[in-house]
Amino acid sequence: MTSTAVAPVRERLLDAAQAMIEDTGWSSVTMARVAERAGVSRQTVYNEFSNKHGLAEQLAMRELARFLDVVRERMAGETTLVEGIRAACEGALLMGEQSLLVRTIVTSLPEEQDADFLQILTTESGEIVEAAVAVVKQCVVELYPPSPLTDAELEVAVEVVVRLVLSAITRPSKPAHEAAAEIAWITGLALKGAESVD
Repeated sequence: MTSTAVAPVRERLLDAAQAMIEDTGWSSVTMARVAERAGVSRQTVYNEFSNKHGLAEQLAMRELARFLDVVRERMAGETTLVEGIRAACEGALLMGEQSLLVRTIVTSLPEEQDADFLQILTTESGEIVEAAVAVVKQCVVELYPPSPLTDAELEVAVEVVVRLVLSAITRPSKPAHEAAAEIAWITGLALKGAESVD
């Protein structure tokens, strides 16, 4: 079977799982229910994702891709790196507020939660962070050359920004524009520090 034939099945399964989460919460999702909702066999779901945790990972990565589209668009609309970071962070944070999937997971009561999603967004966020860092770093290099940061320093700075945004999405404490402005301010300080060393 070709990958083009498999892709629609995976998307249907992810759509089915996301609809269930938005309707009744992640704890109600089972591989059998996803299969029934998508009109496929339960074995098909296991073949695609191995287990429920694998399903959660793929849902998170698909949602991340949507967030990163916003980040690219926001950064491309600004002329300075600090403003690009501010705009991208604000866009991601606003999307976090508007994403029914993210809101459902983050605002679920503890007794309604399955550990899978929160672990993926927090303690097991390595893959998400790595993918986001790669995209943001590429945007910085392409849109705002030259950087006063070395490649290693840029990697660290971008990862810090990504982790701050992820933390603000999963544990929001202030409006998106305020959080984004603070993250941009920190970025500006880091850039000034690097410039003064030069």
